[in-house]
Amino acid sequence: MSGKREQHKQQTRQAILDAARLLFPQQGFDQTRIEDLARQARIGKGTIYSYFDSKEQILIELLADNRLQIMDQFRQQNDPQSTVPQQLMTLFLCQFDFCRQHKELARLMFRESMFPAQPTMDHRHQVDLSYLQAVMEILATGQKRAEIAAELDLLSGAIVLHAHYCMAVSGWYIGYYDSDQFTHNLRQLITLALNGYAGTNSPESSLSSPLQIAQISPTTEAL
Repeated sequence: MSGKREQHKQQTRQAILDAARLLFPQQGFDQTRIEDLARQARIGKGTIYSYFDSKEQILIELLADNRLQIMDQFRQQNDPQSTVPQQLMTLFLCQFDFCRQHKELARLMFRESMFPAQPTMDHRHQVDLSYLQAVMEILATGQKRAEIAAELDLLSGAIVLHAHYCMAVSGWYIGYYDSDQFTHNLRQLITLALNGYAGTNSPESSLSSPLQIAQISPTTEAL
């Protein structure tokens, strides 16, 4: 009996996510009400709150599911013996495939990823860490093969690379370039990130000191 109850709970939860996956892009995230999701999922409004505290949490759950799908696709397509830039391109292009196939939903997820609502911050951290871990593993492999500087802080490197990917996707959304040009630009940005800006004679030719994540703040000097 408990098995059937658990199956029913999973089906209900999936119905809510499927409703959100349909309505968020169609109606817009802000315009979609809990009542709309309940009607689409054919359940009561109160039932949704038994599974999720808010629309933001539903969106985060969609983002987490998307990350899992991307990582599954990456594991299928990636060649662990290929170079670090090639593996990074495989990972980021798996993400970009989702953007092309689900442009509006991906835009909503992108917004939540870049500018999360405070109530979802803790959950977002878990989603981000699981994704950044994949980038860090690629960089760690590169360090073992001497493709990447041994002194590079892996988390800092992963964040820098993800920032380059976000910048490239933003340009594609704006319309600065098409999908083929996106691939070219992303490859150039990854190369730039891995090679660095400094010349070989510079005493700061690599990112050897970890980023101070908790202390990042805008200053007039940076503007």
